[in-house]
Amino acid sequence: MRKILFIELLGGIGDVLIALSAIHALAGSHPAAELTVLTFPPGGELLKSDPLIKRVVYAEPGKAKQSVVELLSGETFDLIVSDTNYDDIDKVIQNSGASQVVTNLWRQPAANELVGDRFVKILQAEGFISPDAIKLAQLHLTPDEVSRSQELFNHVRRPLVFLCPDAGMAIKRWSDVNFITLGKILQQRWDATAIVPVGSDAKQATYIAEKIWGARVLPRGKLRDLAAALACADLVIAADTGPARIAAALNVPTLTLFGPSWHGRYGQPSPHVNLQGYPQCPERNINNFTVQRCWCGGVCPLDKGWQSCMEGISVDEVLSVVEGCLNKPQRRREHRGEEVLS
Repeated sequence: MRKILFIELLGGIGDVLIALSAIHALAGSHPAAELTVLTFPPGGELLKSDPLIKRVVYAEPGKAKQSVVELLSGETFDLIVSDTNYDDIDKVIQNSGASQVVTNLWRQPAANELVGDRFVKILQAEGFISPDAIKLAQLHLTPDEVSRSQELFNHVRRPLVFLCPDAGMAIKRWSDVNFITLGKILQQRWDATAIVPVGSDAKQATYIAEKIWGARVLPRGKLRDLAAALACADLVIAADTGPARIAAALNVPTLTLFGPSWHGRYGQPSPHVNLQGYPQCPERNINNFTVQRCWCGGVCPLDKGWQSCMEGISVDEVLSVVEGCLNKPQRRREHRGEEVLS
């Protein structure tokens, strides 16, 4: 096999990282092949400098199918794997002339099987990846990127905890009040430094940081700069959003808070921890959370007196996980090309 193409056009940063284990396993199983990933910016930036990926091709937002057609009209691949089927993209792939294709990575998922693990299991069953190539996904940072970020946090108190309150939808957000309460307790019990990255709302990050004495705001910048900063953390606490998945893929202890989407399918792999808001929700569709009324309407349809089941996750629940993370002795976390003390 000389050329492999992985198509990931679901649109989210998290989607790229969910697929990363399968991408790496394909590359590891076929070391002589050139592996290309077709995906959207900015998520594709995270794959730059990855030694297992030969090339990252960006699809133009809003033109996913056209991007696939254009790439396949100019190149031939021995194997094409895709997690994207909308807009007849699967048919374009099947008619591309590739020797082998896999376009049904979502078939027959189990309720408590992580999506990324499902991708790997299907590809292994079909003979495209070998067992010894299956590993936890890990983002690659250059030594310079890690070094620059370490300089930013050389003189801050440890532990260094990133609080990531932003999420793409309001129903996926834990409340600002909860993050503020949590940040204050982190300082009181562990003398921690809280870092609040700016997401889509700079005022939100500033407000939370100002309410937590000594907390710092991390300005919005390039995605790889955020990844390098997260790599310096001792712990990341975040809603189900891109930064949480970036942190986990950097081997940083991560606590992810889930609301509408089911943690058993979309959670982070062990040893990271996932907390689920109102796990017994009768409205939850484990196989497809996008058809849930809360997802479509943006508000919980149940008469619970809340906007989102994220409010079902208490500060005490989060603290019980934090205690297990921050009360452990320091250890060394390995990043490709670097070793970071945490």
